[in-house]
Amino acid sequence: MPMIRIHNTFGLILTAVILVGCASAPVSETDVPGVADDPGGLLIQQAEQFYQGGQSEKALDGFSQYLRQFPKNRWADLALLRLGAIFTDMEIPDAAEAFFKRLLAEFPDSPHAEAAQLAIIDGLMSSNQTMAAASRAQAALDTATPEMRRQLWLRLLQMASTDGMTPEAALYTYRLYIDAENDDKIQWAERLDAAIELLDAEAVETVWDRMIDPYARSLLMYRYAVLQVIVENYDTALEVLDAFRHTYPTHPYAEQAAQVIESLEQRLRFTPHTVGCLLPLSGPYKLYGQRILNGIELALSLFGGAESSTPIRLVIEDSEADADASIRGVKRLVNAGAGAILGPIVSAPAAVEEAQRLHIPMIPFTQKPGIAASGDFIFRHFITPQSQVKALVSYFINAVGLRDFAVLYPGEAYGQTFMALFLDEVARQGGRMMAIERYDTQQTDFAESIRKLVGIHYTIPKELKQTSAVRLEDAPYFSTTTGKVRNIEDLLPDPMTRLTGLFFQDPDQDRIKGPAIGRKQEQESFNPIVDFDVLFIPDAPKTAGLILPQLAYHDIKDVYLAGTNLWHSPQLIQMSRKYAQSAVMADGFFKDGPSPVVRRFVSAYQDLFGTDPGIIEAFAFDTAWILFNAMARPGMQYRHVLRDSLLQTYEPVGVTGPTAFDGDGEAIKSLSLLRVKGDRFIEIQQ
Repeated sequence: MPMIRIHNTFGLILTAVILVGCASAPVSETDVPGVADDPGGLLIQQAEQFYQGGQSEKALDGFSQYLRQFPKNRWADLALLRLGAIFTDMEIPDAAEAFFKRLLAEFPDSPHAEAAQLAIIDGLMSSNQTMAAASRAQAALDTATPEMRRQLWLRLLQMASTDGMTPEAALYTYRLYIDAENDDKIQWAERLDAAIELLDAEAVETVWDRMIDPYARSLLMYRYAVLQVIVENYDTALEVLDAFRHTYPTHPYAEQAAQVIESLEQRLRFTPHTVGCLLPLSGPYKLYGQRILNGIELALSLFGGAESSTPIRLVIEDSEADADASIRGVKRLVNAGAGAILGPIVSAPAAVEEAQRLHIPMIPFTQKPGIAASGDFIFRHFITPQSQVKALVSYFINAVGLRDFAVLYPGEAYGQTFMALFLDEVARQGGRMMAIERYDTQQTDFAESIRKLVGIHYTIPKELKQTSAVRLEDAPYFSTTTGKVRNIEDLLPDPMTRLTGLFFQDPDQDRIKGPAIGRKQEQESFNPIVDFDVLFIPDAPKTAGLILPQLAYHDIKDVYLAGTNLWHSPQLIQMSRKYAQSAVMADGFFKDGPSPVVRRFVSAYQDLFGTDPGIIEAFAFDTAWILFNAMARPGMQYRHVLRDSLLQTYEPVGVTGPTAFDGDGEAIKSLSLLRVKGDRFIEIQQ
């Protein structure tokens, strides 16, 4: 990109601006009256001659004597002006200002009034009273003559430049440019160029509506484009420069604009129909990387087999689940001409930062909060904890009409995260949280936690017997020390937990030692207080399978049980089929659903890979399909255009449901809600 000329010496230009007008022109011989027709004429003539000859003391005596003898005569205004100028030269500003103000007060229509006004402003500027000087100058503009207005603009420009007020300085320069004529017009055009090149982007936007001259507008457009290049907003710069080139084809900067446009297009152009994949294909997470790649390759095979389809080329890089390797992978994919990148997983933050810097759209597979808001080239299309709790709470409040909730959660990262999110979502949607109870992750007997949940472990406080209320920490059966937790990265350090919803890295691992079903229970009577309609248990299916029978044993019946997408597992039904018939859970993919699109996807996946697809493969398939469709649109060759196309995407039919993206690049989706019926899961039709 060519270097843009920047005028760094604009402040020095002001030293060459001649701030004339603080004293009026000398009085000519013919203007001074003779002795015969004006008794004070000889006196004022002598005083003026002393003043022009540099004899300040004699001039001072002469003008003072004239004012004493003839305070209202025709030359009194001239005497006041000269006395103010003499005291200014003598560096007695208060006396000088007094004479100038007296002139304005007693002779407002005097031809010397404007010179006095300028002299007062100059005096304020000399004594560093900038605000007062600027205020006086602005007020004088309303009634100023053209020459007076020019002098006021000059002084305002000097003050603004001295104080570093670049937008104001540019505006005053603009006014002087507009009022200038002939050769002065050329000089002020150059100074306007220099003033505008000192503006930042915000200042350009500020002055835009106040500079309506076409030449000034052209300079502002070019400056704004240059600033966008500097901060690497290449697509905005390209848009502005393209408008500049077409609006001002003969502009002095037209050739430079064309060169910058060519450079930016090279940065933003990609090889048509080329998609990058950045996935962990080696290292501890290679199994998940391969599953995502399977979903992408299935989408590629089906997309390529469609009629009149556009051939998509995949370029694959191994992220190694490492930040540095992911950054290198992003760079290699950009150099390979990829238009967008699918992935990565665990190294998403580092890769996202690099993708945004290089202006390439990226869709990582991560649940990291705020990842899509990292930049305008970053998207996310995946199930998140937030989307799950929102779907569950909305269903129970809006579809079923229930508003009273309780949470029984494990005291570890996963449970704490979902508990905090669920608590916030219930409050946001106008529900009531009636009880919250925590249990230890090593428990197999949940009796004590269940009793606390329903108020039979302790005496019920009188005030809570009378009204329903959230059980705060000072109530004996509220047991949590974690508070609200919002940073899922801190609470779920295992990235695959955040990505897949799998509670353990090894899905077959079980933290519970020993079954709880069949143990000898305490024999005692109690009357549980079940003042909630929905109980949310954010835990793995093996643990939930132990808890559900114990809830029934403690006579907690006729309530809905709600869980996360982890509950969508045969283990839940195997362990607690009888007690899970009211269980409801949110998930992003239901392979046994009635949708023809889902059935075709499952069948094709089974044929290609010999196994059933899961939620990872489903989201990878849909994400790739959305990107392939956007990339196949006619004329798609620039990454920022591809980004805009993704933002405008609406996919009405997908294996994970309809999809669109909000302004931050976050997927807008409706999750599937499932419930247990007999020995299988069925989808709730809303």
